[in-house]
Amino acid sequence: MKIVALTTHVEGYLDSVQEAAPEAEIVEAPDDNALLGEVGDAEVLFPGHFGEDLVDAAERLKWVQVSSAGVEWMPKEALARRGCTVTNAAGIHAIPVAETAIALLSGVARRVDSTTRNRVKGEWVRPPEIFELFEKTVGVIAMGGIGRAFAERAHGLGMRVIGVDVNPASKPDCVDELRGIDELGWLLTSSDVVCMTAPDTPKSHHMMNAQRFAQMKDGSIFLNVSRGGPVDTEALIDAIDSGKFFGVGLDVIEGEPLEADHPIWSRDDVLITPHVGGMSPRRIERMIELFVENLRRYQAGERLLNVVDLKAGF
Repeated sequence: MKIVALTTHVEGYLDSVQEAAPEAEIVEAPDDNALLGEVGDAEVLFPGHFGEDLVDAAERLKWVQVSSAGVEWMPKEALARRGCTVTNAAGIHAIPVAETAIALLSGVARRVDSTTRNRVKGEWVRPPEIFELFEKTVGVIAMGGIGRAFAERAHGLGMRVIGVDVNPASKPDCVDELRGIDELGWLLTSSDVVCMTAPDTPKSHHMMNAQRFAQMKDGSIFLNVSRGGPVDTEALIDAIDSGKFFGVGLDVIEGEPLEADHPIWSRDDVLITPHVGGMSPRRIERMIELFVENLRRYQAGERLLNVVDLKAGF
């Protein structure tokens, strides 16, 4: 069995990968060109983002482990034609993304962005109002790994947590009520804070649009830490301009990175971080742990973790 991996994925962890597959030939590729040159006889691939050309070149490919949770960028049809199993990295980013969501929530609630702007100008100005989180209701859209990690932390702040998900039967203890995704309207009208943690799929694209923003409470907070696609940016800006929200926190947005003249930059009630949610000094460590466990399962003929439904897109 030949395994080809980007050097950035296995550097410093090659021994643990080799221990999981002692008989395997493991090839480290320093860049995408080297990766493309090695995949012809590879059975397992551990790449970064890749295109259809790589799938076409990998004639013996059976399994691809990707390093991201989202797979909206992936050449799914080509992989399906090849009959490859694809597993994503759902779960390894849950902790840092949830921490990012809490940082955005706290920052918006305490008006950190506007007070920071005043600090730069040397002005000691208190914000006119503050949003207290204690005993507020937070609605989480999609209760995957990130949604659950965020729900746990919000619950720890004394918030009431509700959610919607495609699998409402799997309610975590920290969530007060979990309903199906078709109950999104209930979540929006019931929540003081709404946090988007859904993947970007054809079904979720622009699920938060003008109609949905109108359903949210006046003076509520909206957060997005998943992908830009599920949120209609024009509708979001219109809602912000209308005074709908107390504030908005975004780690992701359609069209990122934003141009310097994008209208959302100037808003005092919008806190933006540049898609840093998944950043963590433990990211590679967690990614290798997942890959090694899946490699063990692959050789044993067991079901792999995080298998992607190529038709559904997650």
